Amino acid sequence: KYLKILFLFFILCLISNCGYQPLLTESYQNFSVNNFNISGDRKLGQSLTNQFNKIKGADNNLTFNISASKKRGISNKSSAGVVLEYNININFNLDVISESNGEKLLEMSFSEGSNYKASDSYIDTLNREKKIVDNLIKSIASQINSKLNIIFKEK
Repeated sequence: KYLKILFLFFILCLISNCGYQPLLTESYQNFSVNNFNISGDRKLGQSLTNQFNKIKGADNNLTFNISASKKRGISNKSSAGVVLEYNININFNLDVISESNGEKLLEMSFSEGSNYKASDSYIDTLNREKKIVDNLIKSIASQINSKLNIIFKEK
C-alpha cells in the first residue's frame, strides 16, 4: 500500500516538473500586428485589437482588416411579455496580410455567442452583456492567435 502511494507521488512529481510548455502561447509568438483597419462596429473591433500586443523585433509584421458586428436578441420572454433572457452573437471577418510581401495569410470568419439572463435593473443587464462580450472577444482573440502561431510554425 505504501509502495503504491510512493509510486503515485513519484509520478505526480515527474509530471508537474517535466518542463512542459505549450507552443501556442504568446511567449512563442513570432509575429506582430502593426496596423488595424476596422469596419462595422468600431468599438467591438477596437476591443479585439486591444488583445494583440506589438512585439518589437518580430520577424513577421501583419495588418489586420477587421469587419465586426454584434447582434443582440431576445431568447426568452415571460407570458406577460417581460424579457427573461437575451442572446448575443459577435462576428468578426478577418483578413491578415503580411506587410513584407502583401500576401494574404489568413481569411476567416470568427463567431461566438452566448445567452444571459435579464436583471431587474437595466444597468446590471448592460454590465452582464459587457462582461460576456469581453469574454467572447478574448476567446476569439485566442483562436486567432493560435491560428497565426500555427501558420508561422509551418513556415
